[in-house]
Amino acid sequence: MSEPFAGDFEVLPHLRGYPEELHRYANLMKQTHPRGMSAVEFLLGRAGAQDGFLEMICRMVKAGEAVVTAVEAADLAGVPPRAFLEDVAARPDFPAPVFRREHRAIWRKADVERYLQSHG
Repeated sequence: MSEPFAGDFEVLPHLRGYPEELHRYANLMKQTHPRGMSAVEFLLGRAGAQDGFLEMICRMVKAGEAVVTAVEAADLAGVPPRAFLEDVAARPDFPAPVFRREHRAIWRKADVERYLQSHG
């Protein structure tokens, strides 16, 4: 895999469980890669780029930050995503997400791992 596209492929696993975002991002990759462009760079470089779920994942991956979505955090906790959001992430001492809209949430991976280790 060439370096310009490495970040593009790092984003993909974070979109598991989010079919609309996965579809949008896959289409973006299909459009940009043949032109030698990175989907992450294209998405974030657009004038008026949104502050949405996909954009936040791209920003954090580009910055080299390890992140987890609600689906990934639920896997780490060993519970279904809905139970994770309603029971675990809703606790007052759970780390605040860096992004949250409805069922879409993103945390720094180290914060979630530290919490889960200290709370069993």
